Amino acid sequence: MKRIFIPFTFLLAIMTQVAMAQESEKPIYTVAYNLVPDGFNYPLIGFVNQAKGNHKGAQIGFVNTNGKDFSGAQISFLNTAGGDVDGAQVGFVNVTAGGFKGSQIGFINTAIKESSGAQIGFVNTTVEESSGAQIGFVNTAAKYLDGAQIGFVNINPKKVDGAQIGFVNATKSLGSLQLGFLNYADSLEDNGVPIGLLSIVRKGGYKAIEFGFTEMHPVNVAFKIGVPRLYTTFNASYNPDLKDEFALGGGFGSIMTMGKVFYVNPEAIFQNQVGSNNDMLRLSLNLGVAISQKVHLVVGPSLTWVQSDKYYEYVEPNFYFRRETFDEDDELFLGINAALRYNFSY
Repeated sequence: MKRIFIPFTFLLAIMTQVAMAQESEKPIYTVAYNLVPDGFNYPLIGFVNQAKGNHKGAQIGFVNTNGKDFSGAQISFLNTAGGDVDGAQVGFVNVTAGGFKGSQIGFINTAIKESSGAQIGFVNTTVEESSGAQIGFVNTAAKYLDGAQIGFVNINPKKVDGAQIGFVNATKSLGSLQLGFLNYADSLEDNGVPIGLLSIVRKGGYKAIEFGFTEMHPVNVAFKIGVPRLYTTFNASYNPDLKDEFALGGGFGSIMTMGKVFYVNPEAIFQNQVGSNNDMLRLSLNLGVAISQKVHLVVGPSLTWVQSDKYYEYVEPNFYFRRETFDEDDELFLGINAALRYNFSY
């Protein structure tokens, strides 16, 4: 019974202090509850701290609330400010109805207006412009992002001129860098570059399917997606003369234009022979020719390194210009590849 009575008495005391404070403009300064008027710039240390107007200094307790602008440090389980924050909010939940300069460190951090400091937590949200850093599991800047988002999921519905670095990155207009496993942008500006295993750009992106041959496989199918300056390619190959006929893999490529018709197209592709540990790394330097807007021909030399999983069990190519055997596992081939590519980006 005593265990229940003591917390109830403590809560009743706080409620009594609050009721008294609302009827008076005089500061109330106790361990349980502190309430001060605008301009009372002394530290507030208690279970519940409330500043009606502007406050400078420190608020340390379980719940800190500030009516208007706050400058200093709020440290508690719940920190709120009705205006701007210039300093630090450190707690489980940090909220400012204005913007902030400084840092919000907690599980949930929210700035209703612009932020130019650091939000470090599990969920970080800035409703207006963010020019600082958001570091957490889920980061959201609802309007303009000129800073950095570093987390598992980074979201910006408007425009990114800073950087999104995470597992999933999404924005409407990309003018800088996305680095992640999955990148999405509705449109791309001149300096926008998504780098990832899968980068999807709805307007201004690159998407193509390719059919061709190499010295190792007479049948190759590839799907390419990303942006022209850096795209991802997923490749499937077939050679009926090999013990393990199929190979799967992927890599990266780039298109460097030389006018409207010709372009240079370097690619790096890694593949594994399905059913074995035979691996291949192919570097190619292709010349691309736009037969039409959508149909392209690419052809060029390739250098293929092959590593076999068994002693002298080499993967025999269909043809090659030069062959170098280094040991019982490793060989290098100089060959050629060619393909027809259908570009459906436009």
